[in-house]
Amino acid sequence: MAQFIRGVIVASLASLISAQTIKVGSTVVAATPQNVAPAGAIVAVPAPLSTTSGAPLLAWESFQLTQAVLTNLTNLNLTAISSFSFPGTGSPSTASCKAFPGDANWPSPIVWDVLDLLSGGALIKTVPLAAPCYTSWPEYNATLCAAITASWNDPHLHTSDPTSTQWPLFEGLTCIPPTLGRTVTNCTLGGYASYSIEVSNVAQIQLALNFARNLNLRLVVRNTGHDFADKGIGAGALSLWTHKLNDIKFYESYTYGSYSGPAFKLGAGVHTEDVYAVAEANGVTAVGGECRTVGLAGGYIAGGGHSPMSSLVGMAADQVLSMEAVLPNGQFVTASATQNPDLFWALRGGGGSTFGVVTSVVVQAYPKIPVTTMTFDFTISATLSATTFWNGVRAYFSYFATFTDAGTYGYFNIVPNGSGGYTFTFDPFWGGNMTKPQLQTLVAPFLKDLSNLGIPVTPVFTQYASLLPAWNASFPPENVGGWTNHAASRLFPRENFTNGTLLNATLAAVRYAIEGGAILVGYNIKSATNAHANQNNSVNPAWRKTVTHFILPGLWDANASWATIQNVSETITNDWMPKWRAVSPGAGAYMAEADINEPNFQQSFYGSYYPQLYALKQQLDPYGLFYAPTGVGSEDWVVEGQLPYVPTQNGRLCKKT
Repeated sequence: MAQFIRGVIVASLASLISAQTIKVGSTVVAATPQNVAPAGAIVAVPAPLSTTSGAPLLAWESFQLTQAVLTNLTNLNLTAISSFSFPGTGSPSTASCKAFPGDANWPSPIVWDVLDLLSGGALIKTVPLAAPCYTSWPEYNATLCAAITASWNDPHLHTSDPTSTQWPLFEGLTCIPPTLGRTVTNCTLGGYASYSIEVSNVAQIQLALNFARNLNLRLVVRNTGHDFADKGIGAGALSLWTHKLNDIKFYESYTYGSYSGPAFKLGAGVHTEDVYAVAEANGVTAVGGECRTVGLAGGYIAGGGHSPMSSLVGMAADQVLSMEAVLPNGQFVTASATQNPDLFWALRGGGGSTFGVVTSVVVQAYPKIPVTTMTFDFTISATLSATTFWNGVRAYFSYFATFTDAGTYGYFNIVPNGSGGYTFTFDPFWGGNMTKPQLQTLVAPFLKDLSNLGIPVTPVFTQYASLLPAWNASFPPENVGGWTNHAASRLFPRENFTNGTLLNATLAAVRYAIEGGAILVGYNIKSATNAHANQNNSVNPAWRKTVTHFILPGLWDANASWATIQNVSETITNDWMPKWRAVSPGAGAYMAEADINEPNFQQSFYGSYYPQLYALKQQLDPYGLFYAPTGVGSEDWVVEGQLPYVPTQNGRLCKKT
């Protein structure tokens, strides 16, 4: 579907490119893709950049924009060629707002044509994913609309589109299929970017960064659109779509610094599901996400990255050995413990769309391990009272430290059961590097406690030879595309579950929110210390002290008014979450799955590292090129027209005064 729409757009641009001309000798001719090659050249990379220890640059990383290429371009008679230059001695833009469609300083169509020409036809003018459902769009197609609607909750539909997001709430719900329960009379761009570059090489990233920086455009970076705060969208923006940078290179024996063992080099667009499959085929285990379409080498690692493997080996960011990235000034660099170490520290946990555009990462791998899972549920009913139910939840909470110290990962939910009560469900309890007898022995005291409370459960234990089959059986494709909830989260410290008084207070705070209308998506997880993992990074320090990641969604109907959505969102921020923060002072939250309205997000998402991250942001990006909601430095900006407690990206980005 995305390929169909892109074909229409490219065809329409082809007729406009002829408005550009170039000089061939003394002759002026029409500029076309046939006589203007993409701006870039294969660069003979110096040894420090080539990662000579065993993982050379990916082929497309060697195709770069250089000053020599730009100098040659000045000989062409192309409009606004200076828009693509690297920074000179000039000062950053002093404009109070980023250029916006309709402004006098918004690039003309012919200037966008130049970007398309120099990027090798990679520019895509945004057509919202659901546009074929609306007669006001030339793409209207009832058959295609039906196919889009049927697949709307499949994450792969959104990841294969240049601009769509898996969580459209903060886009503004301006173009969704009209038969999914919400009244939408028209389709508009809303918070989606105006244009995208379908990235296939480093030169295109450099062109786009220079273009956006020089013309004071809003820039966003989009891989999968998985982030709860929709960091990969932005009205009036130029978007870098890194989805197709999906190379996976496996090295059976890789040495870099103090590490020696198996490793992967991953392009920025690689998904968790792809890495797990390649790891299985090569007899190793990778550290990746629970959800299939998480962009492993993109925002996932940038935000720290929790994993079913975390209680055994730490966060995904702890596994990174080196990275390649394009900085805000357009320069392509390697970041590692010995090359640009400050950048390397920041890119592993300091948030995406902040310090540059990561093109690839090298991560270590582990031996293949067995996995055993356990599933069961219990529910409030005529024979199981609410008091007994919550005592059962407390019994589980009391084992959080014991279970994570054994390397397990508990994924569970507490949701309304339709009869006025609640159901607790393991989805599943995950025993990494455990056989069935080992897991049964570990959980036997917990199961006995439930029995003593009068809670009958029938646990199902399943042993798998390795991570991939266990993951495939346990975690079906996630259901996305919805807008009927907004979530907050908290990383409660270990002592909240080992100290009886704090345990009671924590349970009371959780129960208050659930009985107030929320649901709980719970993870019993920790960031393990590991001799091979490098935890000298900017991952939120709260991860090093936690044994939980609790997500708290508030709910509303599909056709709820914005006033209702605002009310629920405000309740999350100002009623439920204050009680969670009160029983865990100084802790934090996981930025990719947290409240976009989080008070003092700097402390909650980055902890004591925030001042260092902010200082590096100012050093690397004095232009204010990179902005992301709740990202480092985002407090210096505001999106105009935001709704209270539902801050959409559907507006002009301006400096905060």
